[in-house]
This record gives sequence, structure tokens and C-alpha cells, in this order.
Amino acid sequence: MLMLATIACSDDSCSDNGSSLPLATFYMNGNQQYISSLSIMGIGVPGDSLLANGTSINEAYLPLRATTSTTSYAIWRPSADGSITLRDTLTLNYEPIEYFHSIECGTMYNFDVQSISHTTHGIDSVVLLTPLITNSRTPALRIHFANR
Repeated sequence: MLMLATIACSDDSCSDNGSSLPLATFYMNGNQQYISSLSIMGIGVPGDSLLANGTSINEAYLPLRATTSTTSYAIWRPSADGSITLRDTLTLNYEPIEYFHSIECGTMYNFDVQSISHTTHGIDSVVLLTPLITNSRTPALRIHFANR
């Protein structure tokens, strides 16, 4: 008796970025650039929510919670002369949208961003590039830092 085994393979490997995370890119003086000594931490998140700890980065993924419609971040860096710390809060208000991706990947979430608010101690402005956050690797936010 001949038995054949087949294995179902899928080219759909749940995408490289398996979760829908907004990619924020950082700008100063109109150009994307590395922001030195930048720290980012989730507010009101259980456990360790430190996403950056005094590092020089030009982009960061900002995870959103599917169990609520608001996520906030504390963002801080030293001023240009190092005399003070510029601390801001960035808040995203959104609607989590559950969807079935595939048998291999199961259910995932996209997020429809309704509004963004922020303080302006070190952040000059925030631009929402796309309101629907999917697992695409394209930037969703531009955070413009003031040169202070």
C-alpha cells in the first residue's frame, strides 16, 4: 500500500510585519533624520513598555492595543544644549478592526485612526500619513521635532 503525505504550503507567511503597527518616522528641519538620545515609552501599559531608551533613531514602531481605542506614549529627549529634558505625550485615538487574515495566521487587527493629539515641548507637529494602520511597512506617522 502506497501512502502519500502532502503538506500544504503557503507563500503567505503572515507578512514580515505580522501585527498592524504604525511606523513613525522622525523629522527635524523638514528632513527625516536621527533624533539623538530619544526615549519612547507606552503610558498605562502593563509590564515593560520602553520602546527606545536614549538612543539615536529615525523611526519606531508604536504598538496599539486592540482592547481599547486609545494608546498614549511619553516621548522625551534632551534640549539642544542639554540643559532641560523635553517631554511630550502623543495620543492616538482609533477603532480596532478585527479581521481574519488566513488559516496560517488567524485573526489580526487593523486600526482606523480617528485623531491624534500631542503636547509641544519637543514635538513641533505630527502628520498622519494614512488613517488605516495595517501590517504594511510604510510609514503611517511623521513626527516633526522642534530644534530646541
